[in-house]
Amino acid sequence: MTSQEFDRARLFIFTDIRREISLGRASESDAGKTALSSICVPSGGGNFLAALGLLCYTEFAGKLKYKCKKADGTDWASKNFNLLFDDLGPAYKTLRNGENNIYDIFRCGLAHEYYVKHACTICMLDEGGVPAGIFQPVGHPWTFVVEKYCNDLEEQFRVLRHQLFSD
Repeated sequence: MTSQEFDRARLFIFTDIRREISLGRASESDAGKTALSSICVPSGGGNFLAALGLLCYTEFAGKLKYKCKKADGTDWASKNFNLLFDDLGPAYKTLRNGENNIYDIFRCGLAHEYYVKHACTICMLDEGGVPAGIFQPVGHPWTFVVEKYCNDLEEQFRVLRHQLFSD
């Protein structure tokens, strides 16, 4: 992948996710609801779709950065995902270092079974104060906050851009 291809992919990824976040934010106001309704767009953003995309993009970025392969030469998807997931920040790494198979619960759950494999709420907007884009408050179901995860992943894409390309 060239630097131009990387930049194009990054632009597509975060433009799509940010659009969904904007739809989620617009749907909170009466003016936003009216504006969306006038163009036949239901209020809210695609939080499930955005969460799935972010998890797939985590695997994609992990593949670019770590290039983990199995003995047969195929990509080691879960290892690439997990290594990049840890890079998102200490709260992510701590979460994964427990007995949680985040790759299986979230990425595979959403991609292959069309739901998170445990009770989970997928929120579009970051109301502040969450430790990571994925977390589980003690005694409560999992929570996935699209906007927070997006911010953290986008930062890793900026770091990765500098690591991969010197132009």
